[in-house]
Amino acid sequence: MSTAKTYSIGTLTYTMPRLLFVSFWVLGALLSLNLLAYKMVPTLMPILFDQHHVSASTMAILTSSIPSIINVFVCPFISTLSDKTRTRWGRRIPYLAVSTPFVVGIMILIAYEPDIAAFIQRVCLPETGLNQIGTWVLAVLVIVFQLAYLIPGSVVYYVYADVIPKQFIGRFMAASSFLGTGVTFVFNYFVLAPAVDNPKIWFPIIGGLYFFSYLMLCIFVKEGEYPPVDDNINRQDKLIKRIKEHVALYFRECYSFRIYIMLFITTGVTQASTLCRGMFNLLFATKDLGMTPKEFGNTMAIGAVIAAVIVLPMGRIMDKLHPIYIFMVSGFVIIAMNLWGYFFVTDAASFTVVGVAIVVIYAIQSLSSGPLLLYLVPREQYGQFASANSLINCSIMFFASMLGGYCTDLFGYRMIFIWDFLLTILATVTLFVVYADWKRAGGKENYVAPLYQSAAHRG
Repeated sequence: MSTAKTYSIGTLTYTMPRLLFVSFWVLGALLSLNLLAYKMVPTLMPILFDQHHVSASTMAILTSSIPSIINVFVCPFISTLSDKTRTRWGRRIPYLAVSTPFVVGIMILIAYEPDIAAFIQRVCLPETGLNQIGTWVLAVLVIVFQLAYLIPGSVVYYVYADVIPKQFIGRFMAASSFLGTGVTFVFNYFVLAPAVDNPKIWFPIIGGLYFFSYLMLCIFVKEGEYPPVDDNINRQDKLIKRIKEHVALYFRECYSFRIYIMLFITTGVTQASTLCRGMFNLLFATKDLGMTPKEFGNTMAIGAVIAAVIVLPMGRIMDKLHPIYIFMVSGFVIIAMNLWGYFFVTDAASFTVVGVAIVVIYAIQSLSSGPLLLYLVPREQYGQFASANSLINCSIMFFASMLGGYCTDLFGYRMIFIWDFLLTILATVTLFVVYADWKRAGGKENYVAPLYQSAAHRG
């Protein structure tokens, strides 16, 4: 009598139907987070602030600068704490279960900011202008939302690393990317306009979808068992000393091996390589090439559709090969496309060809970046190492954003090709170092992630 084939990760074992069931709810949580935190709130926040006549610079501080600073301090703490949590419900699910009501509640309060401001004026500050009170209420709610969102925004990405077998990660990420494109289309086509007109209706609707998807994740996705935490830190020491030791241990574990440092630099430089194109691609197309915004939008839309179709089979290819090869080959193609673009993009037709090609190849490389980190860092400390990667990425982006703007001022919008060309070369060089260390550590078949050992452990 034949038995169903099973697939394992850690102490978890699945049949294919069970694996598809778990993947469905994890994907649902990722897509609802995408809709709420990456589409709904960021898109509507400028509009809500503009209703209070808030300046663009103040908007940038409230929606970008302050959240980035909060992220630098909170993400490593939450990620590392999650790695070391041991409960009967797992190490990730408790954080999602506790944070979900807060995220949804604050999101709904944002939609009702005018009513909250009017209540505060009526009860507490009758002499203060309603617009001023509304501005402060909205600013506080947005900052609190960003703080609350950091918990699920970090931890949910560690769930799939813990519950999806590695041989399916590529296909899982491909499905996530494909469905994410669909979510973007649905949001822009069906939700955006009515949400602008009726935030009190649409914020609760999207919040409800988010709440339902995370509730189902917490109910139906079960984590496995994890080994006990042994960080060799004396729990009897004073709090300040223990905090210092935890911080020092964090940096030693994450940055003691060249392979991790070069990996983090590779992902950070790759992220920075798209910075100038992200900021100035539309201006290059319209001002230098004479394209209309509609022509530019059509080009990007064509690229997004093609990319969505291509990433599905790429997931299976990545599972059979290794994400490091996909990332590396993509880098070579990006270098070539930017070199070609700098010399030969002179009109709308040539921009469309190169623009679509770059969108597609970056979609493929982006598909491989998450699994690449997952394959190379210690699985038991994935959250901690993901946050260490984020720290490097944020640092690189901070300096790159200033340098990229300065270079574009000096050399014009065609600088987008040179910027991407040079930074992708740098990322490819650092990736070769990662590749060499990966091969020495066992390569595709026998790789074992290096682990820091304290003197006490070595003894």
